[in-house]
Amino acid sequence: MRFYNPLNVVNRLYDEEILAKLSFLKNIKLFEGIGKRQQIHVLESLQERTYLKGETIFTQGDIGRALFIVFSGKVALSRLDPVTQKTDVIAEVHPGEFFGEMALLEEMPRTATAYALEDTKVFMLFKIKMEALLFARPKIGVVIAAQLAKILSARLRAMLEKPSQD
Repeated sequence: MRFYNPLNVVNRLYDEEILAKLSFLKNIKLFEGIGKRQQIHVLESLQERTYLKGETIFTQGDIGRALFIVFSGKVALSRLDPVTQKTDVIAEVHPGEFFGEMALLEEMPRTATAYALEDTKVFMLFKIKMEALLFARPKIGVVIAAQLAKILSARLRAMLEKPSQD
């Protein structure tokens, strides 16, 4: 005779949730080149948070301490023009995309404000967790650092190649 064990259901749901998150992470450009087994260490380094529609994630000028990966929902990035004092949306970030990556390199003031355009779940990678990964799992840290360098280089190149709006 088989007994019903509610923990089996909980464990199965937990396992499915972990597998879904790992599947999501393998498609993030920042983690490209990290093996399946190593991805579990990346997942353990991430903190999950949900923001409600309209909620501010961070404000321009705040000290950056984490990178944000959008799992679900949508985020707007806006900047306040110091001359005109007008706020402009400069980008929208969708699931699978990330923002705030400069915080992994330096704890400097944020260059934009980020807020949820709809209920949004994000994974956060704090600078301190990234540094811990670099020391504890150098292969993972090196892959993330190399990917970060490529991504920042591509973004800088795109910005430099954009025609000026004079």
